[in-house]
Amino acid sequence: MLVERERELEMLDGLFAETAAGRGKIVLVSGAVASGKTELFRSFVDRNADGGNLFLSATATVTDREVPFGLLRQLLDCAPLSAECIAEILSPESDLETVRRATAALIELSRTTPLTVIVDDVHHTDEPSMDCLLRLTNRSRSTRTMLLLAESAYDWSMHPSYRIELVRQTHFRRIRLSPLSVNGVSEMLTHHLGREAARGLATEVHEATGGNQLLVRALIEDHDDAVESFEHDSQVAGESFRQAVLTCLQRSGPDALEVAKGLAVLDTAASTDRVAKLIGRDPDEVTRLLHALHALGLLDGDCFRHPLGRAAVYADLSGRELAQLHIRAAQLLRQGAGEATEVAEHLVAAKSVRADWAIADLRRAAEEAMAVDDEESAVKYVEFALSVCTEACQRAQLRMLLMRAEWRKDPVAAARHLTALFQEQRDGHLNADQIAMLVRYGMWHGRTEDATEAMDQLVGLRPTVNEPLGSLLSSTKDWLSHAYPQFLPGGTDSTPAPSADGAGAPPAQQDQAAAVLSAVLRQGDGDGRCTRVAEQILQGTPLSDNSLEAITSALQTLIYGERLPMAARWCDMLLAEAEARGVTWWQAVFSGCRAEIAIRNGELADAERHAARALDLIGPQGWGVAVGVPLGALLYAATAMGDFESARKYLKEPVPSAMFQTRYGLAYQRARGRYYLATDRLQAALADFRYCGELMTAWGLDAPALVPWRSDSAEVHLRLGDHERARQLAQEQMALAGSPKSRTHGASLRVLAATTGHRGRLRLLKESVEVLQASGDRLTLTQALYDLSRAHQVLGDFGKARMISRRAGRLAKECRVDRVQDQLAPSHEQPLMLVPDEGGTWTQPGTTARQAADMLTLSERKVAALASLGYTNREISGKLHITVSTVEQHLTKIFRKLKVKRRTDLPVELEFHAASSA
Repeated sequence: MLVERERELEMLDGLFAETAAGRGKIVLVSGAVASGKTELFRSFVDRNADGGNLFLSATATVTDREVPFGLLRQLLDCAPLSAECIAEILSPESDLETVRRATAALIELSRTTPLTVIVDDVHHTDEPSMDCLLRLTNRSRSTRTMLLLAESAYDWSMHPSYRIELVRQTHFRRIRLSPLSVNGVSEMLTHHLGREAARGLATEVHEATGGNQLLVRALIEDHDDAVESFEHDSQVAGESFRQAVLTCLQRSGPDALEVAKGLAVLDTAASTDRVAKLIGRDPDEVTRLLHALHALGLLDGDCFRHPLGRAAVYADLSGRELAQLHIRAAQLLRQGAGEATEVAEHLVAAKSVRADWAIADLRRAAEEAMAVDDEESAVKYVEFALSVCTEACQRAQLRMLLMRAEWRKDPVAAARHLTALFQEQRDGHLNADQIAMLVRYGMWHGRTEDATEAMDQLVGLRPTVNEPLGSLLSSTKDWLSHAYPQFLPGGTDSTPAPSADGAGAPPAQQDQAAAVLSAVLRQGDGDGRCTRVAEQILQGTPLSDNSLEAITSALQTLIYGERLPMAARWCDMLLAEAEARGVTWWQAVFSGCRAEIAIRNGELADAERHAARALDLIGPQGWGVAVGVPLGALLYAATAMGDFESARKYLKEPVPSAMFQTRYGLAYQRARGRYYLATDRLQAALADFRYCGELMTAWGLDAPALVPWRSDSAEVHLRLGDHERARQLAQEQMALAGSPKSRTHGASLRVLAATTGHRGRLRLLKESVEVLQASGDRLTLTQALYDLSRAHQVLGDFGKARMISRRAGRLAKECRVDRVQDQLAPSHEQPLMLVPDEGGTWTQPGTTARQAADMLTLSERKVAALASLGYTNREISGKLHITVSTVEQHLTKIFRKLKVKRRTDLPVELEFHAASSA
């Protein structure tokens, strides 16, 4: 016997002692089902069985409730009476006479020995037997008769008059059994499992069972089964627990079971009022039954304590009953302003619905699920809606929604809907917005013919009140103009750049973003209007499926507008949000953008990492024709780092043929051309660069910031010895580059320098390095420093050559480039190895560039940056328009602050870090 039950047992022993002394007692033991009432009675009988005491036991049941004297017969069968005597007691025609005879016979038995009449579940006793028990209570006070009765708490099926009659007796006593405490559960666990195995389980088991002994015992049995099958990890709930839950409910009566079924169906949406409405009961009655279930240890509030408790009740429902309850629950939640997703869950669980409102609710729930990034639920709702929907237009719209939901996780899987959707578009079942979206999906996966046909249909539609077709057409054409200009209806007319001053009615964000990206690709962004608008769009646009196109267009505007530090910051923030929200598609898109930014910054390792992740997230097929972005980044980075084996592997990756007719193919072709150039396949390289130029010129997207095909081609011509053509191409690119401070301008200066004499080359290379330092393109800066070092070497200035070579070496190490190939020299010339620092390794003496940028004033940073490139004090004086004395003073302060002794120790990338942190 548990220690927690010893007090009640000792109380019974004391009352029994008084009974044996001739002072009869009536004891009513109350407790929830499986709270230990029966076990208490058995322990009491075992402790008092010796000594000639007489115990008569009976258990009332629901089925025996309609059998007159059914419980009395159980008691008499236990008594030391002959069959003839029992028959005589039960034979009279009058119930009253039977009660009188039975009572007299029992009282007579107590004259010779103490008598204990035990009735379990007394609340189910039939009325004639209850009359007998009440008569016995009235006569037992001065006898050696003890009535030991047990009832389930919260089950008030016993007639009130009987209860009043019991309670009013002066020799009546009540014992209430509460659930086991944590210590009581711990005692049970220790007794059955041993102290070591039970350690740490008591609290967990108590939370799962509420201290219900039957449930605790069931968990112990499941624990033993799990140990035997080597599946045990901690507290285990299995088949024994499931059966125990059902047993508790069945013993609690049909009303309690019905309430439990309502709770199981409503689950987390359950409340007293909702359960009452669902099962059609009075709320007060449901409240009483909920209290009973809580006392039983099954509930915590309005929910099941353990998931398997709910699962046991749920699984016990028949298919028809389950469907009816779920449909009723859906209607109940819908009428009570419940969440759309809650309504949808019930509709799906019902497995078959015919109501017209169900389709609309499932669609709305899918939209809400996607808004909280729950694609799995959205797919489930739409798939079920499609399975029961028969109307053609509704099915087309549902299929489009399903494609959107699946695209967020797996664009390849989503593409299986394209054929059906294009047919539904031809049949006129899609509206303008859906056709525009279908055009985008189709173009992404290379379905150019279908997408072009859909675009033609979109152009031919008439605007309606609900569909602002003009804006929709404009944004779709703008999008095609910069992504798929080959397939743009009506040619590729240039798009004017929008105003950033707020004049006029602002267009929708998607329209505006597409317009600024088209403008920056066609006209550049010399005045910065496009990038200002792009930043405004990013600041005011929350990330969602509907805004993703606008956000990526704004990001790309910053990239091609050469606002790379800003683009990197925004891209990192968006990528972090996409990761936190778990949307695979967004993560892939922003990883691709981040790889593109890293390539332009010369951050080859970062470019490789981001591009590889972009491909891993959705696979090459998921990228469709845009696979050229991440694959091109991998190819470019591997080539620049000299990893030609990896580059060859990337070249073998199959790509869609339609990719080469899109903007995304330009990045891939340029990367392939750079690989051919690095491996001395000069004609193949020139063909790729020229093809990029032909496409960009034909499309009107001839912005050097997109693909600098002219300087790339110029490098090939230099290697072929055609300096005149190289000079012409470099000058053309500089004329188109816009700002003289752009990275494209700096790279063009480097190429142009290779076409001039030694003195002119030195001047142009210094200018190139200055521009590249400010723009942040580390790789091209490394190459320009290498060229500058070589120019100094040719002119016999070996000190400056060595100083700049060491700086180029440090940058090369950061870029993961072991050596810089001189791609501007004829192919038969050997590359010049960079000069390492003392000790044979590239090191960064003294203070890092980022630390230096924080320690120096703006004027000191400018002087330090020029001094690190080998400029003399007089040259620095002329460039900065300050006196030589001022230069000397700045250098003195710079050396002291950075703790260096000579110019060779100054960080060469100082100006870049200063620009990045500004």
